[in-house]
Amino acid sequence: MFRPFLSSAMVRRLRRAGAREVAVCATGLLALIFVLDIGSGASLSFSPFYMLPVALCAWRLGRGATLLAVLGASGARVLDFYLMRQRDGAAMLLYDLLQSAAFYGLAALLTWQVRDLVQRLLRHSSSLQRKARLARHRHRLEATIRRAVLADVPAIVQLTTLAGEAGGFDAAVTDSARQATLADAFRQGITEGAAMRELWTGGQSVVPIEFWVSEMDGELAAYMMVLGLDGNKGPERELHAVSVAPRFRQRGVGAALVNFFCTHYQHRSLVVACHAGSLMMQMLQRRSFQPLGDHRGYQVMARS
Repeated sequence: MFRPFLSSAMVRRLRRAGAREVAVCATGLLALIFVLDIGSGASLSFSPFYMLPVALCAWRLGRGATLLAVLGASGARVLDFYLMRQRDGAAMLLYDLLQSAAFYGLAALLTWQVRDLVQRLLRHSSSLQRKARLARHRHRLEATIRRAVLADVPAIVQLTTLAGEAGGFDAAVTDSARQATLADAFRQGITEGAAMRELWTGGQSVVPIEFWVSEMDGELAAYMMVLGLDGNKGPERELHAVSVAPRFRQRGVGAALVNFFCTHYQHRSLVVACHAGSLMMQMLQRRSFQPLGDHRGYQVMARS
């Protein structure tokens, strides 16, 4: 704002300056303009330049300091007016004081308006940049997601084992015999697209099954298992399991898989069973999932 009058180095220094330094600078600028005004005589007036310290205080300091700057600038202008034209009476001086205060007060109000506008634009720009970065990061993560193939089964079993050790799955998945059974079931599911499951309503049935993996840095970062809810290949799909490798956690990989589940199956009724209050539940709530009920200690979340 002050670039036409101050060097770029001074502008940068003012931006870093504290309130006391800004106040000293505004006071010194006000005194300098007053000395120039007095020294120039009646033929030349520097009164418009009193807006500079007023605007500086309005931009960087509070309303109290700005009011003092307005009063100081008005008083300096009236004093110069009085010294140059001593024949004018008190009424004229009072009129000039009020006129000056209104003029410099308006300059302060305009400065506040410009400052607020600039700050809103900066916040908006920062918000857009942050959203753009998040969108680019999300797109990069979504680009890593693909359908699982048979070669992924050992890594999927390993991720399931890690999740079981952390309490995310049944602890039985850490048993070697159980892992071998899982590997066979996963291979069958990937090959045939169907698997046997226990229905929530009781009994068992063959349902559709799909595996999706996220591959990053040449290794499997995460996977998710999606199941149908009944043997009639109904419209519902359940996000049955999600597991992220430890070194890829806290990087948005799990959220990317959940986003993919919501978008890829958006024309179906979606169901997820999760622990109440978990991060998964929070993610689902942000994606318009609603509580449906409890099932074996899990909170069932659904979205139509």
